[in-house]
Amino acid sequence: MLTMLAALVAPLFILQADAPAAGSAAAVNAQRFSQCVALIDEDAPRAYEEAMAWAAEGQAINAYRCAAMALIAQNRADEGARRLDSLATALNPAETGLRAELLSQAGNAWLISNEAARARSAFTRAIATIESDPAQLPDLLIDRARAYAMEANWRASEEDLSRALDIAGPNALALRLRASARMHQNAFDLAEADALAAAELEPANVDNYLILGHVRESRRIGRAVE
Repeated sequence: MLTMLAALVAPLFILQADAPAAGSAAAVNAQRFSQCVALIDEDAPRAYEEAMAWAAEGQAINAYRCAAMALIAQNRADEGARRLDSLATALNPAETGLRAELLSQAGNAWLISNEAARARSAFTRAIATIESDPAQLPDLLIDRARAYAMEANWRASEEDLSRALDIAGPNALALRLRASARMHQNAFDLAEADALAAAELEPANVDNYLILGHVRESRRIGRAVE
C-alpha cells in the first residue's frame, strides 16, 4: 500500500525538477501544486476544498490533479482514479510526459481499489504514451506487473518484470515480484534465484527473506503458497 501511495506523489518531484524559472506562471502553478500536495498529508479534506477552489479560478489541471490525490488520501481511491483517468484523456496528446504521469497515478489508485483490470488498462496506456523513451518504462512495467499479478496472470507479470530488469538493471522490488510470479508458475529454481538476488541488493529488507521463505516452502509442497 505504501509503495502505491508513494507512486501517486512521485511525479511531483519530476514536475519540480523540470519547473521553469521562479516568477513565471508555470513556476507559480508548480509551487501551488506542491503546496496543495503537502497539505494532503496534514488535512486531506481541506486540501480537496482548496484544490477545487483553485480549479474554479482558472481550470488549472494541477488543481484537479491535487483534488483527485486528496480524494485518494480520504480512502476514495476509485473516485480519485476516475478523475485522474479523465484528466489524462482530456489532455493534449502532445503532452506525453504529463499524460503518462496522470495515467500512472490513476493506475496506482485503481490498484489501491483492487480494480486490477482498470489498473492494467491505465498502465498500458501510459506505457504506449512513452514507448519511444525506454528510460521511462521500468516503473510503469513494474506497476503493470502488479496489476497482472492481482489478476493471477503470472506469465504476463513475469514478462513485464523481465523487461523492466533488462532496461534498468538489477532492482530488488522487480526481482522480488518476479520471484513471486515464477513461484506461482512452479519455476522454483528461478524464483529462488530472484529472491536471493533481491536479498543481496537489499539485505536489510525483510520482504526479500519473506518471499525466499515462500519459494522454498512452495518447492517443498510442490505448489505456490499464498
